[in-house]
Order: sequence, then C-alpha cells, then structure tokens
Amino acid sequence: MPAIRILGLLVALLSTSTAGAQALVAASPDVQIALGAAGLATADEDVALDNQLGLVALENLGPLPPAADVVAYGLAADGDRLFVLDTTTSLPGGVVAGRGDVMRFDGATYTTELDVSAVGVPGGAVVDAVSLAPRGLLLSFDTTVSIGGIVAADEDLVRYESGAGFTLVFDGSAAGLDGALDVDAAQDQGGGAFLVSLDTSGQVGGVGFADEDVLGWDGSVWTLVYDASAADADWLAADLDAVQVPEPGALGALLAGGLWIGLLSTRTRRRRGA
Repeated sequence: MPAIRILGLLVALLSTSTAGAQALVAASPDVQIALGAAGLATADEDVALDNQLGLVALENLGPLPPAADVVAYGLAADGDRLFVLDTTTSLPGGVVAGRGDVMRFDGATYTTELDVSAVGVPGGAVVDAVSLAPRGLLLSFDTTVSIGGIVAADEDLVRYESGAGFTLVFDGSAAGLDGALDVDAAQDQGGGAFLVSLDTSGQVGGVGFADEDVLGWDGSVWTLVYDASAADADWLAADLDAVQVPEPGALGALLAGGLWIGLLSTRTRRRRGA
C-alpha cells in the first residue's frame, strides 16, 4: 500500500475519532475476529485500534508469534507499548517474555518492563490487565494472589511501584462486582477512576455488560463506556481481554509509533492459515 495512502488512513482514523463524540478504543480479542467496515482480521496476538466509526487498524506491537495471546495492553508515558503474553515467548533480539511478564515495545526493540517472578508474583498467577498508573503500574491477576502483604482477588486491581511494592487500589467486590468475575482488562484513569472489562457477562450497579464490553468506575458509580458488540457485531464471538482508551494527548504517540495500516490490504477477512 503506498505510504501516502497509509498516512491518509491513519490521519482519518485519528481525526474522525477526536472530532466526533466517539473515543478511540484499543482492544484485543481472545480469538481471531474480523473488525471494522473492511473486516480487518484481528487475531488474539493483535490489538485493534477502533474509532467506532468503521475504521480499524492494528497497533504496532512488532512481530509477535501467532501462538501468543496478548492478555494485557497499555501505553507508557512516552508512548511505548506495554503488553503481557499468556505464554513464555521468544521475541526478536534474543528477548524472552515470561508468562505474565509486562513487556515494553518502543517500535523497534523489546524489553522486560516487569519480571513478575522477580517481584514475588506466584508462579500460578498471570497478569491479565496492565495500565500506567500514578507512581507505577496498574495490574490485575487471573486468580487470587497473596503478595507483598496484601491479598488481591481476580476482580481487584493493584498498583506496583518499584521500591514500594504492591498496593490494593480497587476492591472489586466492595464496588459491587460478583466474586466469580475476573477483571481481565483495565486502565487507570486517575483519581480513583478505572476502566475495566470482565471475563463473563453480568450486571453491576444496574448496568448490564457482556465479556466484550468496557465499564467505567468513578469511585461510586458504574457506567457502560464501550459496548463492543454495538460498535461491531463480530465482538459477540470474542472476549475483550486487553483495553486502552488513549487520552487525547496520547493520540499523537500512536501516530508516531506507527500502525500496521498496511495490513488492511492483506489481512481483510483472511483467517490464519488461509
């Protein structure tokens, strides 16, 4: 695809999102689905950028292998991508991403942002949500863990700060979440407000949700922030297991980092191995 056309698509993706009421949503499914008006094939190792107006592009996470599943995703303050894989994976440059480790990708190089085993995360637990947080990283786990003097259930959120350890910042059951639910995607919005997605459907605070939806918690009230299946019916076949809604100032970082827009022409409605 010619570079000028790629740039045009990218500008359209960002400008229509910022000009309209819809927010740009970055999300990863747990299975491959086709998204957007062009039917962009989005696998479980991909993160799709959706302006909720029919334009979808793939985030640039580099050449992740198809066997890996992105189970958490976020943006660092400098625009680098943070992500977690569900299995130990060899990455370019001789870097090994441990199962559940928080990895960083700057557009060219992979590094380990947080080695979870080195900070005491039990071997049976996997980080399944990550976000930048004030003074550290916001994390959630796929099972209840006892770590750093706290007990965090899978519907809770913790902050990890280098040198200070772990702090419980969101008690899901106290906020009304059923203890059987797992927060499998989250974003810290500051001031005690969070975005979360859950692993199954349910209801909280009078708000119904499915596993592909994103909820907002402002410290006292729940709202439905992103109805994924309303934005694209193909989400009905998948669980949304990683999410980021970039702040307006972060949209430029997405542009600077580069997106896999060119794949629009090669991956449209193409299934893996087809």
